[in-house]
Amino acid sequence: MCPRRLTRRRLRLKVRSPCWGVDFMQPYLEKQSDARRSARSRVRISGKYVSDTLVVDGVVTDVSADGLFFCSDYLDNTGESARVWLDIPWRNAPLELRGEVRWVNDTPNTGGMGIRFIDVSLEDRMVLSSLGLYDLANVASSTPTGEA
Repeated sequence: MCPRRLTRRRLRLKVRSPCWGVDFMQPYLEKQSDARRSARSRVRISGKYVSDTLVVDGVVTDVSADGLFFCSDYLDNTGESARVWLDIPWRNAPLELRGEVRWVNDTPNTGGMGIRFIDVSLEDRMVLSSLGLYDLANVASSTPTGEA
């Protein structure tokens, strides 16, 4: 017995099924909600945030070549220009970056500011991009392998 051939009409009916569009497009739509210009890395780096209205020490938990998330209980306003100094483990001096506060999360104990960089040199972008690799290497070297 031969399988029945699908006609154009049948194919068209299947494509217009209401479930098809939802199931097929959902993963695509979810990916687009976190679209960024450059890859980001989870890190834990000490830093200092300085603006005209606020000076605070904190921790950077997320970084990319375009920006970072600065964790702090003290927050600045969106649109505020600032300078951020990062204590990069392999550098003698902190990395100084200029940026603008793009968004603020005021959740207690996990709040902070999303900062987008302004005029970052190519060298500094390379340092920022390598932070994720450095963090991965430290995690891999501290993970027990089971060998004695």
